[in-house]
Amino acid sequence: MVRAVMVTRANCLAKAYSGVRPDVVQLLVAMINNDIVPIVPLRGSVSASGDLMPLGYIAAAMIGREDINVMVRGQIMPCPVALKEANLEPLVMGPKEGLAIINATSFAAGTAAQTIYEANIAVLLTQICTGLAVEALQGKMESFHPVHHACLQHVGLKEVSNNMLKILDGSRLAVSTLEMHLPDTYGSLKQDRYSIRTAPQWLGPVIETLKEACRRINVELNCANDNPVIDHRTDTIAHGGNFQGETLSITLDQTRQALQVCGKLLLAQLQEIVNHRINHDLPPNLCGSDVNLDFGFKGADTAMASYMSELDHLANPMSNHVLSAECQNQSVNSMALVSSRLTREALEILQMMLANHLCLLCQALDLRYLRNEVISSMRKMGKRQKEFLATFLKENKWYDFLFHPEESAAKFAEKIPKNGHKEEDIRNEICVAMKSLMSDACNGHLGTVDCLGTGTKKAYWYIRHTVGVPFYHGQAAIDTWLEKILSAVQNGDFENVLLSAFEEP
Repeated sequence: MVRAVMVTRANCLAKAYSGVRPDVVQLLVAMINNDIVPIVPLRGSVSASGDLMPLGYIAAAMIGREDINVMVRGQIMPCPVALKEANLEPLVMGPKEGLAIINATSFAAGTAAQTIYEANIAVLLTQICTGLAVEALQGKMESFHPVHHACLQHVGLKEVSNNMLKILDGSRLAVSTLEMHLPDTYGSLKQDRYSIRTAPQWLGPVIETLKEACRRINVELNCANDNPVIDHRTDTIAHGGNFQGETLSITLDQTRQALQVCGKLLLAQLQEIVNHRINHDLPPNLCGSDVNLDFGFKGADTAMASYMSELDHLANPMSNHVLSAECQNQSVNSMALVSSRLTREALEILQMMLANHLCLLCQALDLRYLRNEVISSMRKMGKRQKEFLATFLKENKWYDFLFHPEESAAKFAEKIPKNGHKEEDIRNEICVAMKSLMSDACNGHLGTVDCLGTGTKKAYWYIRHTVGVPFYHGQAAIDTWLEKILSAVQNGDFENVLLSAFEEP
């Protein structure tokens, strides 16, 4: 974070409106390139006369103050020692130069830049999760039909809708036929629940908010924001308040609210998918073994509620918590740096929610594939006996065939009309088929990826095969898998997957 601030401050001073010599910018750049990073307190700035206190530590390091510590390639040492080892001379400041270094919003801007960038990545991941959720729940593509954004012309809504159509293109799990062309089926939803049906309307404002946040942060990163500003081009010195960080404070408050909106959507999707009463015939908690012994993703469900509660709290704005400071001189204060810190915390929580949801969605998709395969096998055995199969599946759970193959196969063989076939042969055939399916699931050989959309399959493949998260069937390892996915989200490894998933055909 401090390195980002140093880069930002050097760039702002280089605009030549701050009244500093090139030596100031050159020393900042040299410190960055030699990995000399001042150790700065986390708290204490009101971001009104700029971030005076934290930037003051950077200025103190530049003059080589003996009691200032810096971090050099992971090692803490006194600043004069670090400068000497790097063959750098401490700065002897001229008029205005000390003030120019500290009297600016660069700390709030520098720390916010990466957060806002990663917030955009998180919103793309939220859309990937939504696409995977549509497939896991056998949702309808018509929720993203162009007629919707033709009627409600918000650019964010249109972007999300188009993204969903793109990543779900070719999916064999999402329903592409309009409901108006489908027969009414008693007991089935005509429309999806809101966590997937209204995703474009829900995430559209988030995209528009972050687009504006990017515009604002770019201005702050590339401006002269200290005081007074000195224009040598017109021989003008103007005293004012470019260091007041209210633009950043409100931008970061809004970004934090946008992240909370993403979290709400993820939580709603997850809670629908783990609930066997509404998840379209998947096992309770998405367990992949005996439902009487396997808690499945119950822990992930509980954790998501915890994360969401904290994210809800963090979504409260910082910009309205303002107290007068400095004997009424700084009578209104932006608190932008505090808002930046809170937004970073909110982002980390959303990333944890994304990791949870991505892991769970891959499990749900494998179970959906297994369900379809189990029912297909039963139909082959039953051939034209549709009424028997319908009745049998109302009284028996398809996943019992995977988790208790011998018992379930015996029950099936006993009740199915034989049509000249031996009960033992039917039992053996169905039992072998179920054991083979379960073996494929446990060994990572399912054909799930072939049923997914052009974009969603890339995310699924990445988690299953690159990150190496397997189908869950009772292993004591969900926490380590979540950590692997979270690491991929936070260290940028997922970004190439996103570029590929959202690329134009």
